[in-house]
Amino acid sequence: MKTTILFLIFLIDAVSANPFVKPSQPSGILDLATNHQSKNIFPVSLYEVDGKQIIKRTNAVWLSPGKHSLKVTSIVNLSQRSTGMTTRQKSNPAKNHNTLEISVEDGKTYYIGYDASDRNPNKWKPVVWKVK
Repeated sequence: MKTTILFLIFLIDAVSANPFVKPSQPSGILDLATNHQSKNIFPVSLYEVDGKQIIKRTNAVWLSPGKHSLKVTSIVNLSQRSTGMTTRQKSNPAKNHNTLEISVEDGKTYYIGYDASDRNPNKWKPVVWKVK
């Protein structure tokens, strides 16, 4: 009996803490796959929301309105950067997984990207580069 009660408490907690919602519910959309090459902003992969690891997401997700903490990673192709750090094509994984704090509003789309515009890779970071 105690095991059943603990399982139900865990299940209720897991469901109530889920930041993902269906498109038909109040939500904001995070677009993770659109880049802005002329500004050196690259697509990201989302792997953690509000301190909880998730199955890696790479395209778009619907999040409940409110404040959220996101952890993302990105691959920056140096040959695609408009400032051209190298002449040969090279994929360079981001050194650090980065956190982005965001306040999601119902009905808005947030374009999330990895800003690699600085010549110093230690200053690259995730950003909301457009809200629609």
